[in-house]
Amino acid sequence: MADILKIIDQTDLLVFASPIYWFDITAQLKSVIDRMYARGKIGFHFTKTALLLDSGADHVYGAALAQYKAMCSYLKWTSIGEICIPDMMKKGSMRDSEKLAEVYELGKSIR
Repeated sequence: MADILKIIDQTDLLVFASPIYWFDITAQLKSVIDRMYARGKIGFHFTKTALLLDSGADHVYGAALAQYKAMCSYLKWTSIGEICIPDMMKKGSMRDSEKLAEVYELGKSIR
C-alpha cells in the first residue's frame, strides 16, 4: 500500500474501476479504499475522481454508486463521471458495448 500511496500523492485525478460482484465493488478495491480512509483527515493532492463499473447484469450498481458518492462528498472530491456497463457476460463483451464510447469520451475529457 505504501507504493500505491506514493503514486496517489502525485496524481491529479483518481479513477476507481471495478466489476460488480454481489452488488458491490470487488474486495480488492474496497481494501484500497479502506486503507485510504486514514489519509482522508490530511487530504489528498487530487480533487477529481471518476468511477467505472461493469457487471453481467443491469440495475446492480446502487450500493457501489452510493458508496462512491458518499466518499466524494466526505472528501470534497469532484466526480467527473460515473459509467456503469452491464452485460459483460463473456470475454470480449467490452469491445461490443455501446458504453465503450462513453469511456473513451470520458478519457478524452481529462485534462
